[in-house]
Amino acid sequence: MADGITRNRGEESKEAILAAARQLFAKRGYRGTSLASIAEAAGLSQPGLLHHYPSKNAVLLAVLASRDAEDWRLSTPQPEAPGIGIIDGMASLVAHNESEPQVVALYSMLLGEAVAGDHPAHDYYVQRFEHIRGRITENLREAQTAGNLAPGIDPEALANVLIAVQDGLQFQWLLDRSVDMRACFATLVEIIRVAGTARRTAVP
Repeated sequence: MADGITRNRGEESKEAILAAARQLFAKRGYRGTSLASIAEAAGLSQPGLLHHYPSKNAVLLAVLASRDAEDWRLSTPQPEAPGIGIIDGMASLVAHNESEPQVVALYSMLLGEAVAGDHPAHDYYVQRFEHIRGRITENLREAQTAGNLAPGIDPEALANVLIAVQDGLQFQWLLDRSVDMRACFATLVEIIRVAGTARRTAVP
């Protein structure tokens, strides 16, 4: 019983740390946020925070990993719509992000900082984009094989376009909430679907 209580408290502390870090990183960026400020916002001492995460870099990577796990869940194609369903999964993620401006601000802030080669999240983002690009490309190739994506389209190039549109819309939306991310992304999805439908209709 005592071990279970200890584990529960430990998990609660870790969640409090990540919640505090998400808020502070989104507001001040990684470099502008101190470990002490995260601990204070989480209601812990700095040694208490270090008991769960050995460094600010470890906190950062944990924050990014938790965000990506949720993104992965939301964007995964439904079993009944493999392949081309990846674009519907991305559209679902865009819609979800409209309800979490703090998370979008965090992602955008850290992405901008991580362009610098010496940023702690630089390699993480490089690998993240490689992974996401590969995943989307694989699904689009499946869609092409099934006849749901026009054969003249390069799946990897389209994957990069989808990622760029998704991220670019988020930056615009953070600056101006009148930008309708869902409608804009849905327009791109419709263009892709129409191109695929036109090709199937044209085949004798």
